[in-house]
Amino acid sequence: MDMLKRILIYAILIWISMNPAYARTNSSLVAIVCDSVTLEKAGSQIEAYAGAVREDGKRCVILADRWSCPDSIRAVLHGLYMTDHLEGAILIGDIPVPMIRDAQHLTSAFKMDQKRPWFQSSVPSDRFYDDFDLRFDPLGQDGEHPLLYYYSLRADSPQHIGCDIYSARIKAPEMPGMTKYEAIAGYLEKVVKEKSSPRPIDNIVYFAGHGYNSESIQARIDETVELNDHFKGFGGRISFVNYNRDPFVKERFQALLEDPDIDIALCHHHGAEDTQYLSATPYTGTIGGYIDCLRMSVRTKIRQSDDTTEAKTYYHEKYGIPQAWLQDASDPETAVSDSTVAASMDVVISDTYGRTGGPAFIMHDACFNGSFHLDDYIAGHYIFNPGKTVTVRGNSVNTLQDIWPDELIGLLGKGVCIGNWLKNSLSLENHIIGDPTWHFASQENGIDNAIVFRKGDTRFWKKMLESETGDLKALAIKMLADTRGITAGQLLDIQKTDPEPIVRMEAFYCIRRHHLPVLTEAVIAGLHDDFELLQRLSALTAAKIGDKSILPHLVGLYFDPTLSDRVEFHVRSAFSQYSYADIEKQMSEMRTARSFWPSEKNYLAFLKSLLRSETISNGEFEKLSDDSLTFKQRRLTVSSQRNGCSVKYLDYLLDYLKNGRNSELRLLVAETLGWYEYSAASGKIIEALKPLIEKESDARIRNEMIKTCNRLEPSV
Repeated sequence: MDMLKRILIYAILIWISMNPAYARTNSSLVAIVCDSVTLEKAGSQIEAYAGAVREDGKRCVILADRWSCPDSIRAVLHGLYMTDHLEGAILIGDIPVPMIRDAQHLTSAFKMDQKRPWFQSSVPSDRFYDDFDLRFDPLGQDGEHPLLYYYSLRADSPQHIGCDIYSARIKAPEMPGMTKYEAIAGYLEKVVKEKSSPRPIDNIVYFAGHGYNSESIQARIDETVELNDHFKGFGGRISFVNYNRDPFVKERFQALLEDPDIDIALCHHHGAEDTQYLSATPYTGTIGGYIDCLRMSVRTKIRQSDDTTEAKTYYHEKYGIPQAWLQDASDPETAVSDSTVAASMDVVISDTYGRTGGPAFIMHDACFNGSFHLDDYIAGHYIFNPGKTVTVRGNSVNTLQDIWPDELIGLLGKGVCIGNWLKNSLSLENHIIGDPTWHFASQENGIDNAIVFRKGDTRFWKKMLESETGDLKALAIKMLADTRGITAGQLLDIQKTDPEPIVRMEAFYCIRRHHLPVLTEAVIAGLHDDFELLQRLSALTAAKIGDKSILPHLVGLYFDPTLSDRVEFHVRSAFSQYSYADIEKQMSEMRTARSFWPSEKNYLAFLKSLLRSETISNGEFEKLSDDSLTFKQRRLTVSSQRNGCSVKYLDYLLDYLKNGRNSELRLLVAETLGWYEYSAASGKIIEALKPLIEKESDARIRNEMIKTCNRLEPSV
C-alpha cells in the first residue's frame, strides 16, 4: 500500500472518529462502500438507503472507493471495526473482487486443480473484507477483468473462517433496457420502500430440485419438522414443493418466487451461474412415454456427437435401438421440439426477465448461482427485478449438498437482520446479495444488537442457554463455543439429551467446527439420532474420522432397512476407512441376527465391492513410492484422499512426504494431509510434520506443511 493510500485511509478514519454524527454509541455502524461513478450516478438513492438503515437504529457511513484496491478497502473497514463498532459492510457497484487461492479447504466443496486458469480455479470471496484475522499475499490484478484481484491464503493465517463483520454485494447483473447504475438506483428505491414497513414472517416455502440430497423423502420430511422448530408458534404456514410435483415444475417454481404472500423461499437445487436446475425427465407410467423419453435422450446424445452417423451406429449396435428411432435426430422440427422440452426443465437468466419478486428473502442453496464476479449471474436478477425481493443468498462457486443451510434461521423471526444471522456460518463461497440489514417485523430486536455488542459476554449467553426458544438456545451454544465459554463435555451432553433437534444439531456443529476431542462420541450419538440431518452429517463425518469404535455402529446402520437414502450413501462411503477384514468380521457377526435385510445377493455383492475397492487402492498406494512413475500417474492416488481421508493409507502418505523424491508429489501430499481435519489421526499427522518442517529445504513444501498443521489444530 503506497503512502498516498495510507494517508487517505487514515484521514477518513480520523474524520469519522471526530465527527459527532459518527461518534461511538451503543448502536453499531454499517459502512456503505461504493465506487465513485455509482456514487455520482445513484447518489441520492444511496443516501436515501443510508437514511433507511439509520431509521432501523444503526449508524451508517458512506465511503467512496477511490483506491480500487481490496487491501485499502479492507484497511478502512478494519479500522472502523477496531474503533467504531462496525457491524457490516455493503459493497455497492464496481467494488474490487478478491479471488482467493490456496484456500479450498475454506469452501464446502470446491476442489479444482489450481494449475487451471486462475479465473476458473480461484474462489471469488468477500471473506477478504469481513474476516480480518485471515492473512493473504497479493498475487496481482487480472489483466482481462480489472475488478478481480488474486490473493493467496498465507500459511501463518488462521485456517478457519470466523467473520468479524458481515458483508454484502449490491452489484447489478445485465438488466435488459437499463444501465447498471439505473438498475442499482431502482433496487435501492425498492429497498427503501420495503424497509419503511417491515413485514412479519407469515409464509415460508422450501423447494427441492432433481437429484438434490439423493432426493431423500426423509430429508424433506425432517426439514419441515426443523422449520417448524425454528419458527415455533409463529402462526404462519410452512409449505414444501418437490421437483416432481408436476411433469415440469418450472412454472410452479417461478410462481412461488413471484408470490408476494411468501416471505421466505428456500431453494435447494443444483445450479450454474446462469441456471437453476429444477427437473428431470418427467415420470411416466406408459410404455409409449418411456419410449418417447428414451428416444429424446438418444437424439440429444447424437446431436452432441462429432459424427452423428457413427453415433447412430453405436447406439444401434450397443443397445439394440431400432434405426427408425434414430433417424429423426437431425430433423429440424424434432430438434426444436426437444429444445422446448429441455427448456421446460430449468430456469435460466432470460426466464427472470419481466418477473416480479415476491419473497423478501430467497436462499439459492445451489452451486454458482451467486457468481457475482461475472457480468451476469442469475441470483442477482431476483433482487434487481421489481417487486418485494430485497435479499438473496448465493454461492460464487460450487457448494456441498450436505450442509445445514437453515442453521439459526429462526433468528429472522426474532428481528435479527440477515447479515447478523448469516455472518457466523459463512464458508468461502457463501455471499449475501442485496440488503444485509433487512429484517422482518418483530418485537425482539434486542437479539440483533446482542450479536454485535455481547459477542464475548459469557454470562449473558449462559443465561440465554436457559431459553425455551430453540434458536435462541442454539445461538447461545454457538456464541459460547466460539469463545470457549462452554466445555466439550457440556456440548456433548446437550447433543445427547436436548429434546429439540435444532439445539442438538447446533451442539454437534460446534463440536465438529472446533475439532473438539469428543467428536467421535458426538458422531456415534448422531448416527442414532432421529433427526435425519444430524444423522446424515454424522455419517458424513464418520467417513472422515476412521476411529474403529465407529465401525460397529456403521455396520448396524447398514442392516437397517429404514435408513434414508442420503444417510445410507454416507454410511457406505464410511466403510472405506476400515480394512476389509475388520468390516467382514463385524458384518458376519451381525448378519445372523439381521438376515432379513439386505437380500443375500445384495449383501454379498456389497462385500465383493468393498474387497475390490480395497485391492485396487492397496495396489495404487504400493506404487506411490515408485519414482519411475510420473507425477500425473500418481496424482489421483494422493488427491483422492482430500475426500477420502483414509487412515488406512496415512503411513504411505507420511512416508512419501518424508522420503519421496518427486517434489510436486510431496507438495500435493503435504496439502492433502490438511484435509484430515476431522480424522482420529490428525494429532499423528501434526506430530509427524513438525520435525519435517524444520528440515524441509523446499519453501513451497514447508509452507504447505505449516498450513496443514494450522488446519488440523482446533480452531479455538
